[in-house]
Amino acid sequence: MTAGYVGIDIGTSAVKVIIQDDLGRAIAKTSRAYATMSPRPGWSEQAPGDWWSATCDALREAVAQAGAEIRSVGLSGQLNGFVLVAENGEPLAPATIWLDLRAEAEAIEIAATADILALTGNELSAICVLPKLAWFRRHRPDLLDRAARILLVKDWILNRLTGEFATDPSDAASTAMTTPEGLAWEPEILRLVGINADRLPPILPSTAIGGRVTALAAVATGLPFGTPVAVGVGDVTALAVGCGVVVPGRVAITLGTAGHVVAQAAGQVSTGGLGLWRIPHAVPGSTILLGLIMSGGLSLDWLRQVLGHGQEPPPFAELERLAAVVPAGSHGVTFLPYLEGSATPHRRPDARGAFLGLSSSHRAGDMVRAVMEGVAFNAVECIRALEAAGTEVNDIRIAEGGAQSPLWCAIMAEAIGKPVSLVAERDTSAAGAALVGRAALEGTALSYVADRNCALHCRFEVPAERSGMQAAYELYAMRASRNLA
Repeated sequence: MTAGYVGIDIGTSAVKVIIQDDLGRAIAKTSRAYATMSPRPGWSEQAPGDWWSATCDALREAVAQAGAEIRSVGLSGQLNGFVLVAENGEPLAPATIWLDLRAEAEAIEIAATADILALTGNELSAICVLPKLAWFRRHRPDLLDRAARILLVKDWILNRLTGEFATDPSDAASTAMTTPEGLAWEPEILRLVGINADRLPPILPSTAIGGRVTALAAVATGLPFGTPVAVGVGDVTALAVGCGVVVPGRVAITLGTAGHVVAQAAGQVSTGGLGLWRIPHAVPGSTILLGLIMSGGLSLDWLRQVLGHGQEPPPFAELERLAAVVPAGSHGVTFLPYLEGSATPHRRPDARGAFLGLSSSHRAGDMVRAVMEGVAFNAVECIRALEAAGTEVNDIRIAEGGAQSPLWCAIMAEAIGKPVSLVAERDTSAAGAALVGRAALEGTALSYVADRNCALHCRFEVPAERSGMQAAYELYAMRASRNLA
């Protein structure tokens, strides 16, 4: 029977499950969506029970679809979401996810009282778990004190699958509550929010076996009883693994809801003032540098909904057709992709998106192409930040939803000025999770497993003439600077 290696990614809008064979090919893929609640402006919450029911449904379908001998499970999950749970792992309240920005004031206060950059290796933002817990300490101390444990997103799923508690360095470090390597919770920081390390999951290597599928979970998911489950990684690290970013010089750009630009760096590097995040890699001894585009694929989907006039929105293929006849520079229209704020290179959660340069002569195609270019230009800024941090950029790969647009990939290559290769597997975080689980099972180096199992579909070259795109980028940079002033 064919071997099957399962990857589960608990994303912002849906869970994605992939099952790979021995050659790294997807033999089953499923997904299930769940809702995000916003009970007040700036709040973003999800029901952990929705994650679990969606995961169970997706797993049952995928296992049946694959018809394979399931050998391992790997996990990935959205960073900086957490669940306050009772001793048995049952949630005490909805999960607070990374998009929740209610703790902006707490983030400012903590940054003024503690040198978070020195303690953790990263600058602090309201996205992180630390200020969110400070908000609960201030506004809901009763709930925080009742919580026997505080679990991150994928770690709650690990507990549901295995009954065990654990996290990994990439997820832990993103909370802004660990030492720079993400190997231990930082006591000085935990004192700021009045919690002890024993209420947080132990930090284990990503490729450690966190537990095995319990009898109850086997019935719920269709996974075989006793299947080993790797501790796994945060979604940014998972997408890096899924794109083969396991060697220096390789960079991945993903265009999901948000846009991620990730590279591998050796050891600890300085990112001060560049708007980059440092995240421990699942590859021992290395670090991931992350440039974040808050509204990546979301920007195009938003415009698509707007163009639908409240009716059925046009298909993405129609948007591509409209934009394909528009020249570089979108006839002078610039789009600033700040629908959910700006992250890299400017950490400005208060920034907002804008179309600039519009006139009555412009058409929908100009706006569609301007959105594609605006996101591409933000990616250029991320790559320049990576280079400023000392990272080589030799091999650029692109993946996920927005990368299924050949026009957008071609725009990326032209804007960056370097060829861009499309990763064959669209769901890179789920694929990365599967590879982590496989490496855990086999005891094989993750860098070897990931490098040999990441297939590329095609390559987009840089056109000989790109003066129009270069001029458009300069206009974007000027308008973005004015908008953020």
